[in-house]
Amino acid sequence: MASLPPVFTEPEFIELVDYWRRKSPPGRLPGRQHVDPMELSPRLLPHVLLMDVVRGESGPRFKFRLVGTGFVQLVGREVTGLFYDQIASTKRAAPLLAGLKKLVETGEPVYLEGPLTVPSRDFIWVKRVGLPLAEDGKTVDMVLAAVCSTPRPADRSGGAKGED
Repeated sequence: MASLPPVFTEPEFIELVDYWRRKSPPGRLPGRQHVDPMELSPRLLPHVLLMDVVRGESGPRFKFRLVGTGFVQLVGREVTGLFYDQIASTKRAAPLLAGLKKLVETGEPVYLEGPLTVPSRDFIWVKRVGLPLAEDGKTVDMVLAAVCSTPRPADRSGGAKGED
């Protein structure tokens, strides 16, 4: 994951980031109490995820609280209530989990694009944006995210079909 690109091309990301910024109290992060999924457009809702940050001795884990139907279709099953590390192998999950941990530590949004990390599908290029939520305005306790997929670009394959 890296910092957010200066301009998103995905209308879903533009809408979600704008919404998150509007909901942010001055000088603080918005919390779950500021976010109402019913305020989001029907076009965006299938792409939205809400994840709880569950802190532990080995670092934070990320539990799916709300999962849009688009994500369910991508991964091929319902994942609400599961932890991210339960739906993908450690190797495949590592880049995303590193980005989410950075989001928790810094309180800054993150962006990642790459191959789908769930082995149940052929290669699909996935773009993700994660936005921190903090009930107290500073300690990240949830992640508001959107996931969009496109066919994997040929110049980004980096290897044979089936490799990450």
